[in-house]
Amino acid sequence: MKTREKTNSAASLQEDGGAAEPRRPGLSRRSLIGGAAMAAGLLAFGGATAAFGGETDRLRPPGGQDADRFWGACIRCDRCRAACPLAAIGVEGLTPGIIGARLPIMDFREGYCDMCDGAFRCIAACPTGALTAFDPYVDKIGMAVVDEAECQLYGISGTCNAPCIDACEWDALSLDENGRLVVDEKRCNGCGACEYVCPTSAYRNYDASNKRGINVEVWHG
Repeated sequence: MKTREKTNSAASLQEDGGAAEPRRPGLSRRSLIGGAAMAAGLLAFGGATAAFGGETDRLRPPGGQDADRFWGACIRCDRCRAACPLAAIGVEGLTPGIIGARLPIMDFREGYCDMCDGAFRCIAACPTGALTAFDPYVDKIGMAVVDEAECQLYGISGTCNAPCIDACEWDALSLDENGRLVVDEKRCNGCGACEYVCPTSAYRNYDASNKRGINVEVWHG
């Protein structure tokens, strides 16, 4: 399991060798007040937009779990997706409506989040603050949930050797006394490695349910 010392926030990355902030012209008091008012307006607009747009549960990149802030600040620049080294970030289609289209979402069918060993490249690449500091020992992208109807460990299977347990670097998955998969919700941070390696939707096991034996879902805890 990773040690806490190994994980740094995006802010500490800048302090310990990240790119230095460029010097900017001084701001007048009027500019500061105006900027604060605009930021507050954007956040309020984000909350209203999320509600108006029929915001449905979506897995956002690390630091994007505050829906109101995220909707108010994200400009769909695609930088977080481009910065992800494991292709875990995709883009939203039209499911939540036009307003939500092109917002970044986590796609654990294509990749998973290894937290960039604390560097959080997606957060560092975000130019608007839509993605804020993320502590993988406290914060959660989502929560792994076992689908008993799909998980091969809940039926008779000679093909599954529980690769999800080996893939989890947070010791959040284990087998109970009956050989069934269980999730430790305190340890799971929704990194998606378990869903990514789950063999349920492999060709020989695909049943068109669009679900895997374990899936990361939005965390409401």
